Amino acid sequence: MRLSVDNINRTAPYWVLQLDDMTFRFVTKNGVVYRVGFYKDQYFLGDRAYHFFIANETNTISPKDIDVYKVITCVIEEFFRQDKSVMLYICDPHDHREAIRDNLYKRWFNSYPKHDELTLQTEELDFEGYIVYTGMILRNDHPEYEELLATYKAFVQRAISIYKVQSK
Repeated sequence: MRLSVDNINRTAPYWVLQLDDMTFRFVTKNGVVYRVGFYKDQYFLGDRAYHFFIANETNTISPKDIDVYKVITCVIEEFFRQDKSVMLYICDPHDHREAIRDNLYKRWFNSYPKHDELTLQTEELDFEGYIVYTGMILRNDHPEYEELLATYKAFVQRAISIYKVQSK
């Protein structure tokens, strides 16, 4: 799959550069450089799913900027416009801000004007006090909708039993 930077730039408030088929970079008015995109899932759903990522390449705290949300929305819209693949995410815990990231995904989803066309399934896994926030977003018209939701839930239950964690 190749996402179209031309489609993204038609509505994105910042100019977006395409780094490869599914990865993009943009610079905010505050000089913060973001890299966003997708990489193919190798373990959970294989060819049917992609992991979404957002990376602050300047490693600085970014001031609140609604235009970052708008660019990310443009990229995600292009992903769902191109394909009926599933979007997965795991909130990065490297700086102990994973709960904030999970909240941002949920806020983005709930404020997205077309959220009624998508389903967001989230889980919090507690590995003895170490919380892992995960999510799956898929189109409601996905031909494998019910199977994918069941597979995600089964994966979570398997993780709970393998690692002896409790789902919240």
